[in-house]
Amino acid sequence: MRLFKYCPFLRGEDILTNERIVFTPPGKFSDPFEMRINLSPVAKREFKRRLFEEVKEKAKRGLQGYSQLSPRQQRIGRKEQTRGVNIGAIADESFQAAIQRESQQFGILCLCTAKKSKLMWDHYTRGFQGFVIEFDSNDGEFKKLGALWKVEYVDKSPVFNYSKPIPEFFRFKPKCYEYEGEYRIVRPIHECTTGRGENDVELFFRPLPRACVKAVYLGHRMEKSAREGILKLLKQTEAKKFDVDPKLKDYELSFREII
Repeated sequence: MRLFKYCPFLRGEDILTNERIVFTPPGKFSDPFEMRINLSPVAKREFKRRLFEEVKEKAKRGLQGYSQLSPRQQRIGRKEQTRGVNIGAIADESFQAAIQRESQQFGILCLCTAKKSKLMWDHYTRGFQGFVIEFDSNDGEFKKLGALWKVEYVDKSPVFNYSKPIPEFFRFKPKCYEYEGEYRIVRPIHECTTGRGENDVELFFRPLPRACVKAVYLGHRMEKSAREGILKLLKQTEAKKFDVDPKLKDYELSFREII
């Protein structure tokens, strides 16, 4: 299967120059719904019960001489201590916070099956100033990155239930992104090397030999010197090279091979 990586220029140049590719923690994605998951009614009741027990324990610690109080006085004291506490809201916030904390322990490489998506060219290559890299998922070196997961596009976020296996939260995205045809590879952050990107942002990398690149599609708004640099990098490889050719007549994209 052919897979494509849309890159702003600097990120794509780093892949080709340093033979490494970024795995991004989902908390840094622009999609506000990334890694969001609902609690089933049963799970929410159980989560609320556990949380309420914690709140009661805190209430006990906040009452002087709690152990010397009568059971009735203890109940009244706990009630006063927890007055105004919205357990349901706290349960939702606590669960989502736990999911977000967990999601920072791994990075995701996002790829897709479409190379002519005008929306993705616009969004992810910074208005056709970057380029798209093509990979072959059957390439032996590429496979070392990890298992491929196909993204499932849904109308509603997945639901967590204590009685069922935990869903792979990273596999789900809102239906509106279905045009991306996305696949993902997931790796724990501790298996990645760290580096710095634009604005000194911390990045996480896995090695990827330049020989894995099967083709490169250069945005038509890429600076001339940048374009020449990419072509020079690819000179000693078997990767095919293409220029993007926007067709004004029908608003479609075509690719002209660079020989």
